[in-house]
Amino acid sequence: MNTDSRVSNSLYREQVRSEKRLDQIGSEVITSEDTEEFARLFEQLNEQKSALVNNLAVNSTYLSYKHETLKSAINVV
Repeated sequence: MNTDSRVSNSLYREQVRSEKRLDQIGSEVITSEDTEEFARLFEQLNEQKSALVNNLAVNSTYLSYKHETLKSAINVV
């Protein structure tokens, strides 16, 4: 179970980093004036959103797996 908590914590920290990066990109968009910079920020925004969605999917799958494993262990006993 110790490994489970480390994996969950790692996934959560990665999610928080992605959300902070999205906030940073949003603040950069507000201050940018150049079209090329908008394009670069838009690309970064898409990459971060994709990473966040991927992280949420992995976290959800991991939690479902953990729940099913615990449920199976309880049913065996």
